[in-house]
Amino acid sequence: MKKNQTTLEEQLYKVGLCLPFAVVPALLLYRYLCAHVPFFGIPCLLRALTGYYCPGCGGTRAVYALLHLQLFRSFCYHPLVIYGAAVYLWFMVSHTIEVLSRHRILVGMRYHPAWLWAALVILAVNVAVKDGALLLFGVDLLRKIP
Repeated sequence: MKKNQTTLEEQLYKVGLCLPFAVVPALLLYRYLCAHVPFFGIPCLLRALTGYYCPGCGGTRAVYALLHLQLFRSFCYHPLVIYGAAVYLWFMVSHTIEVLSRHRILVGMRYHPAWLWAALVILAVNVAVKDGALLLFGVDLLRKIP
């Protein structure tokens, strides 16, 4: 490998390091400048037209719950948010250990397509459970979450 060529994991790690520098200021701006904007009032177009959930329904509420450290509630709204946060944290912590040890401790999580396939399965099961409960039993699970 050439000296200036980086691995996929190194590129993902650099992007992961930048992520908080984009997300934290956006959250602070929203909290202090745009708190009066009805952010959670934007309806899902698919839900409005069909009455069923799209694959992303519950995601915003899941992120909001996660930011308030309500892990179970976040999982109930949309399990992919918890999965994504866990994978991100594990990836970043393991690669930080590797970087700080100057690659003497090789514990960095490696990219594998299975991580994406797992996310796709979680997404499919999430939609199947929520829309299945709505279709078969008339139970709106997102409205039942305390």
